[in-house]
Formats: sequence, C-alpha cells, structure tokens
Amino acid sequence: MKTRFNSFPFAPARWPFFYGWNILLWGIIGTLLSAPGQTTGVSAFTEPLLGALHISRLQLSLAYMIGTISSSFVLTPAGKLYDRLGARWMGTASCFMLGVVLLILSQADHIAEALGTLLPQHIATLITMTTLFFLLRLSGQGVLTLCSRNMVMKWFIRRRGIVSGITGVAIGYGFANTPRIFHWLIEQTSWNGTWFAIALVWMFIFTPMIWIFFRDNPEDCGLIPDGRRYETAERKNQAIYHQFTLAEARRTPTFWIFGLALALQSLTITAITFHIESIFTEAGMEAARGFAMFPAAALVGIGASLIGGWLSDRIALRWFYKVFLLTMAGSLTGFVLLSPQWLSLITFCFGLTSGLFGLLMGITWPKYFGREHLGAISGLNMSMLVLGSAIGPMLLSVSLKWLDSYRTSLLICLGCTLLLFVGSFFAGNPQDKFSGEPATST
Repeated sequence: MKTRFNSFPFAPARWPFFYGWNILLWGIIGTLLSAPGQTTGVSAFTEPLLGALHISRLQLSLAYMIGTISSSFVLTPAGKLYDRLGARWMGTASCFMLGVVLLILSQADHIAEALGTLLPQHIATLITMTTLFFLLRLSGQGVLTLCSRNMVMKWFIRRRGIVSGITGVAIGYGFANTPRIFHWLIEQTSWNGTWFAIALVWMFIFTPMIWIFFRDNPEDCGLIPDGRRYETAERKNQAIYHQFTLAEARRTPTFWIFGLALALQSLTITAITFHIESIFTEAGMEAARGFAMFPAAALVGIGASLIGGWLSDRIALRWFYKVFLLTMAGSLTGFVLLSPQWLSLITFCFGLTSGLFGLLMGITWPKYFGREHLGAISGLNMSMLVLGSAIGPMLLSVSLKWLDSYRTSLLICLGCTLLLFVGSFFAGNPQDKFSGEPATST
C-alpha cells in the first residue's frame, strides 16, 4: 500500500525539476495544517470555550492536559504505522481526521449538554473536552506533524540541514500568526462557526491535495535524495551504515540524551510561554515587557534556523546540542534572576534555543539512525516532546502555588539542562560504530 498509486495522478520522476522541492513545500503546508491542533491554534478558542461550556479555566486546562498526555502515548504506535503506510496515506488520513475532530468540536457545547442528561454537567463537560482534546492533539500536533516533517527529511540528505532551516522559518512564521488569524475569524463569525469552516476546508480541499502531492520516499518514485549522487568526500560525511530499529535506537545513550534535551526544551518553552505574564509580574516588571520579548527572540530564531541549517550539513550534530543546551541554560538562568538587566541575554538565548530546537528536531533522527524506521523512532521522541509540553505549565503552576515562586521549578529545569550538557560529551553519532560496513544509503 505504501507505494501504491505513486505514479498517479502524475509520476514525480517526470516533474520538470527535482520533486523534493515540491515535497519541501507540501511538508511545510502539512505542518501548518496542524495549527488547529497546536497550542497556538487552540489558544484563540480558550475564552469563547469558557463562556460556552460554563466551566472554569482550571477545568478546561485539566481537560487539555489529560488529552495531551494521553495522545503522547499513542504517537509511538502511530510512528510505526507511518513506517508501514508512508507519508502519503498517513498524511491524508490524519488531515481528514483532524477535520472530523474540528467538526465535532464545533458542536462541543451541544454534545456536553446532551451528555449532561446522563451525568453531572461538569463531569460530562470534562469528559467531552478531554476526549476531543485527545483526538485533536493526536491528529494535529501529533500524526500530521510527524508525517509532514519526516517526509521532507527523507527526500534530502546532503541538503537536509538547510532544508530543515527553511522549514523552521516558514513554520515558525506561520504558527506565530495563527492566533491572530483564528481570533479574527472568531470575531467575524463565532468560535464554533470558525471550527466548522476550518473542518470543511481541511476535509474537502486539503485532504485530497495531500493525497495528490505527498510521497514517502524518493527511491519509490524512481528518484534519489537531493536529486543527485555525491562525490566520495560528500558521501562519507552523510553515509548511513546501519538502519536502526526503534529497539536498537533506545539502547543508545545518544537517543536518550538528545531526546531528553529536546523534550526539556518543549517543557520549558511551553511552561514559560504559558505563564509569561505572571512570571514578569512576579519579578516586579510589566507583563508587556515579557510579550515584547517574543518578536525579537523570533528574529534570533530565524537566523539560528538558517545559519544552523547550513552549518549542520558540515559540522557534527553533537556540537549543536552543546550550544543548544548552553543557551537553554542561559535562558533559564535569566528567568531565575529576572530583572531588566537580564532581558537582552534572555531574548538572545531564548531565540537561539528555539531556532535550534526546530532544526535539531527534524535532522537528528534520520542522520543518526537512518530512514527505514524513522516513523517509530521520531514517534517516540514526539511522545516525549508532547508529554513535556503537557507537564511544563502544570509544573510552574504547582511551584507558584506551593512555594510562592516560579524560581524553584526553573532551577530544577536548569539543573536538568546542565546534567544533559555533561551527558552530551558521552553522546556521539551511533553510525560511527558501523563505519566499517558498507553504507546502506547516502
């Protein structure tokens, strides 16, 4: 099934230029289509949902957290299914599923009210929203993102870094504007009307387009990664000597050290972003200064994505992780000692870490473990990232409630960052152990 209809409605090998560039475009579009399932997309609907469902902010947050954590445990099996079915079929199914979930979400208030005839209303609402958030996060943030990102990484090897940098810039810009676009749509119609309209567009316009343009592997289409073969010196730097299974990858320290580094960044960036207003207020500073930090940090992140992408095709990834963890530590130190004097350092480190995060999340697993089991391996890491993003805001909330300060939880995160930095000196490229064997791909 994975290669069925690869030449329909057209053969990628007959495309007037290397089809990988079209894959890059649709990989970006596919990831942007996950926006309704991302936190940035859901945030625009928070206030309308509170009014329509008549529940507290804590109850809605609890439903969102449980739904997110639950979805994280399904991503590894979903990744294995991706390896079997490929990006085209999984991407098509996940986009359609996301549309269906949004269609149901547009009627969430009526569903909760109907269920309330059988259960106490607050329990009925909590069950309804937890279930729908689980499906939303699984199809949007999870599977559709996994399919789109992995597909692009399979089509490029020598240019994988710069392609990942371009992807990071485009997706970062798109996600940054998502809340504003959704908020405008809600103002023009309503929260449920917006979800209903998005659902129809996703189901009946973008789902067929994904099936038409997505392709899993260049080799299955009679092509090769990057559209050309490499000279010996270039090939040696990018060679894959062993295609790791998920079980083999889990037995390497590299997977856990670098995977936990990415998960920790997911935890901290979500937690800090979620509580940014309160963090600055607690430090005796205006909340507006916290929000003003993000545009400047985004510019740093764009530069980090592009320059880092270009360099990653030439420099070993372990050095990027060292810089990544050091700048994460610098950012956390700034938030622990938050004052106007630290803002420049925080902005620079926050932006640099965010830019490298998007880059490393895409290129690490195919470069270290090969493409054959990429779905399963990246699916497990995606589970770790989603779990971190769910725990982060709650961790800071507990710290503030029980210890009257965010500082303790931030110090814990800082300590974990420094431990992972030390661990990065013991994490190398797993392919080095197999360098005496013939390369399986280039």
